Amino acid sequence: MKKYIITISREFGCGARSIARQLASDLGVHLYDKDLVDMAARKAGVNQDLIRDNDEVIQKKSVGNLFREFGYGSTTNFFSENAINAQADVIRDIANKKESCIIFGRCADYFLREYPNMMDFFLYAPLEYRIAHISESYELDPLQAEKLIRRVDRQRHNYYKYVTGKNRGDRYDKHLMLDVAKFRDEGTVTLMKEAILQVFDK
Repeated sequence: MKKYIITISREFGCGARSIARQLASDLGVHLYDKDLVDMAARKAGVNQDLIRDNDEVIQKKSVGNLFREFGYGSTTNFFSENAINAQADVIRDIANKKESCIIFGRCADYFLREYPNMMDFFLYAPLEYRIAHISESYELDPLQAEKLIRRVDRQRHNYYKYVTGKNRGDRYDKHLMLDVAKFRDEGTVTLMKEAILQVFDK
């Protein structure tokens, strides 16, 4: 199979991270996710806490704490030219390696938009599905879960728009968009694998 780079972007609360992990396991490739934060910090030569404040393990499951964990771009540190350039450099360094890989989030679809061997997936789900998923995963009542989802989605959209000048879920920049509620985790992984094989196994 040809070398490929898969980028996965998503709406918050649709279970995309577990789908990405399963896809990487099935394909036998490395998944770059939160480790990108540390790599970008080292590349920028800045305190890692400035870039990874949203990637800490939050013990107390409150909306505020969970927002800081998941709201990528939730502080002005994320918007600095130094941090954005470091993030782009790290993602391109990974893409230039010999091995195929999956890169989760972090505007990777935008930074690699000119790579011919890149395929981007966008995962989403209806709000009701995401509320149920977040409520169960983080022991929040539905109103708290909805509040968290709306805050995280808004912040991630603002960050993506700032970095790329585009909307996060714009279909013109995606190769395949999947409703996780329709296909569930297993079906979504299956469809993604089939798409990858169709394009790169030639």
